[in-house]
Amino acid sequence: MKKHTLIVTLIAAALLGGAANGASPGPRCKASSWNPELYSFYGAKDTIVEKFANIPAKLSERRVFLQVTQGDSSADVKLYEQQKDGTFTVTEWTTKPTSRLLAKIDEAIIANKGVNCVGEQVKDVLAQELKEGKVSNGVAAPASPKAAFAHSVNQASGAFIKSIVIILC
Repeated sequence: MKKHTLIVTLIAAALLGGAANGASPGPRCKASSWNPELYSFYGAKDTIVEKFANIPAKLSERRVFLQVTQGDSSADVKLYEQQKDGTFTVTEWTTKPTSRLLAKIDEAIIANKGVNCVGEQVKDVLAQELKEGKVSNGVAAPASPKAAFAHSVNQASGAFIKSIVIILC
C-alpha cells in the first residue's frame, strides 16, 4: 500500500510540477481562471509605473496576462502568453478608446465563471474585436510587473493616462 501511495504522490507531483511552469492549461490554470486579478491605475505616468511595483504577482509563474494602456489619442493593448520554454509571446495592438473592449473582456470573464481557461476566453475577445496584432516571440519572462508594464505607460500620449492589468491564468 505504501508503494502505491508513493507512486500516486510522484505522479501527482510530476503533473503539478509540469503545470507550475505556467506553459499549459492545467490545475493551476483552472484555479487561476476562477480568480483572475485586475489592477487599474489613472494619473501621471511615473506614479502609475511605481504602482506596478506593488502588484503582488510573479508573472513568470502565470500563463496569460493583459495590459491595456489608454493615452490621449490611442491605446496600446498587450497580451502576454507564456510558452513551454518559459518565454512569452506578446501580441500587441494599437486601437482607439478602450471602454467597449474592456466591457467585452469583463463580460467574458463574468460569463466564464471560472469554468474554462479565462486567458483563452479573453484571447478570443481580443481576436474578435482587434483582429490580428503584432506578434513578438521568445520574449524573456518579465522580472517584475513594473518591468513588464512600464514601457507601454511611458510611451502613451498625454500627461494623464490609464493603464489596466488583468492577470488571467
